[in-house]
Amino acid sequence: MIEREIERKIEDFRDLGIPDYIPRESRIQLVGNMVSTIIGARRAGKSFRAIQAADELIEQKVLRSINQICLLDFDNPILSNMNATDLKLIQDTFLKLNPDFELTTPLLFILDEIHKISNWEEYVIDLSRNPNWKVIVTGSSSKLLKDDIATELRGKAISSTIYPLSFSEFLKFKGFGYKPGSTKGQAETRRFFDEFLTWGAYPALTGVEEYTKESLLREYFDTMILKDIIQRHNVSKPRQCIHLYNYLLSNIGKSHTLMSAFRYLKQAGFNTSRDAVREQVHWAEDSWLLSNVSIYSNSLKEQERNYKKIYAIDWALANKNSLIWDGAYSRAFENMVFIHLYQKWHRIHYYLTKKKRQEVDFIAVDAHRRPVMAVQACMDIDQEDTLNRELEPMISTAKYFGIKENLIITYNQEKDFHRDGILVKAIPAWKWLLND
Repeated sequence: MIEREIERKIEDFRDLGIPDYIPRESRIQLVGNMVSTIIGARRAGKSFRAIQAADELIEQKVLRSINQICLLDFDNPILSNMNATDLKLIQDTFLKLNPDFELTTPLLFILDEIHKISNWEEYVIDLSRNPNWKVIVTGSSSKLLKDDIATELRGKAISSTIYPLSFSEFLKFKGFGYKPGSTKGQAETRRFFDEFLTWGAYPALTGVEEYTKESLLREYFDTMILKDIIQRHNVSKPRQCIHLYNYLLSNIGKSHTLMSAFRYLKQAGFNTSRDAVREQVHWAEDSWLLSNVSIYSNSLKEQERNYKKIYAIDWALANKNSLIWDGAYSRAFENMVFIHLYQKWHRIHYYLTKKKRQEVDFIAVDAHRRPVMAVQACMDIDQEDTLNRELEPMISTAKYFGIKENLIITYNQEKDFHRDGILVKAIPAWKWLLND
C-alpha cells in the first residue's frame, strides 16, 4: 500500500506539473552531501520556496525535466504512517518508475513534512550522501526549529531561513509593478505600504478579504503557541505561557527584562520563577515568534546588565494578539524596520550613547563586529523636539564609531541633515524597503 501511494504521489506531481508560484527573493543553499533544510516561521511560504528551488534547477539545466524531481508530502494518511525502515521505499520506488535513471543521474528529493516519521533524520542524511542527489526537507514542525536542526542532523544539514514577505515581494503578491518615475505609481505604492503596515507580511493575507485577516493572524498565533511551544515542550502551565507571550507582544519595540516579565506574571497571579520565564522566552525565539535585541557592546556582562528590546516575526501578528493595543502603528513600524534589517544583517543591536544614555534604535554590525550603519525608526519628524531626539544620539554614535551610513526611516518624509560633520538621511519607509 505504501509503495502504491508513493507511486501515485510521484505520478500526480508529474501530471499536474510544477504549480504556479510567485518567486521569492530569498536564496536556498544547496551543498553537496548535505541535507538542505528550509526553516522559518509557520505560514511564511517554506513549501512553495522548495518548489521554486526545483524550478530554478530545471532553468539552470542542473535537472533536465520535472521527471528528475521526487516530491512527497507526508501530510498524508498513508505516508504519515510509515516507519523509518519504510523510508528506503522512496528512492527504490522512484528509481523503479524511472529505469533509465542511475545512481549518477542528478535527482532532487523534496520531502515535505517528513518530520511526521520517527527517526527520519538518519534517512535523509543517508540519501544526501549520493553526490548527484540533492535533498530538501521542509515543513512547519517544531522538529524543524532552530535548536532541533542543530541537534538532530548533527552538522549534516545546511539551513535556509524563510521569513514572511519583504515589501517588494508583497507588491508582487498583490500583482503591482512599482514604477519609480511615475507619480501615480508612487501613490499606489504608498497605498500598498499602508496595507503592509496594517496587516503585515504573511503571504496568505495578500489574497483574502479584510474581514478574514484578523482571524488568520489569531489562528497563526494559536498554532505557533500550541504546536511549536506547548506540545513540543510538554508545557505543564499553558495558560501562563500564553499570558506571557500576549504580554511580550504588547511590548514590541519597548525595553524589557526578564525581571519585568516575571513581575508581571506574579502580579497576574501566576506561580512561576525567573528561570521558567527565561526558558519560555527562549522557546518563543526558537520558534521564530519573537526576537530579543541586546545593546551593542563587546562585553557580554554589559549586554546582560542592560535591557533587551523585543520584536515579533510579524508586526500585525503582534498587534492583533497583544493584550493591549492603542491602535497606533509607531511600534509596528519599528518592528517592520527591524525585520528588514535582520534579514539583511543578522547582527542587529540597539545602542545607548556613553554620556546621556540616549538610544539609537538599531546598529547594524558587519562580520568583524564593527558598527557600520545606524538607524532610527520614526514615523513623523515634523516636530523639532522629535527630530532632535532622533538626531542627537545618532550623531553622537556616528562620531564615536565612525559610522558613515545614518538613516532615519520615516512614514513619508525625505530630507538630508548635516550636523557636526555627520550626514543623516531621512527616507520614507516604502522607498527604503524597495531600494535598500
